[in-house]
Amino acid sequence: MKIPQTSESPHLTVPQLAERWQTTPQAIYMARHRRKAPKGFRRGREVLFPLAEVEAFEAAAVDADPKSGTAMDPTLRPPEPARPRRRRLART
Repeated sequence: MKIPQTSESPHLTVPQLAERWQTTPQAIYMARHRRKAPKGFRRGREVLFPLAEVEAFEAAAVDADPKSGTAMDPTLRPPEPARPRRRRLART
């Protein structure tokens, strides 16, 4: 039995999640096996991922990445300490 998918569905299938993350369905299965994917559940033969779980997983991944999100915002960084001036050498 094929699960009908509509645009209003609150769940994503493995192919839909793979398309969203620009990867292959096999990579999604491997990430799920390694517990590196959002929580999902089986419905018959299909694995479904609640959209809320996917969005929470993506937000946590962005927050954990030191090179994205607020970590790279220059307005939130502390100011750099002032460097001492170098003394000029006297000309003779």
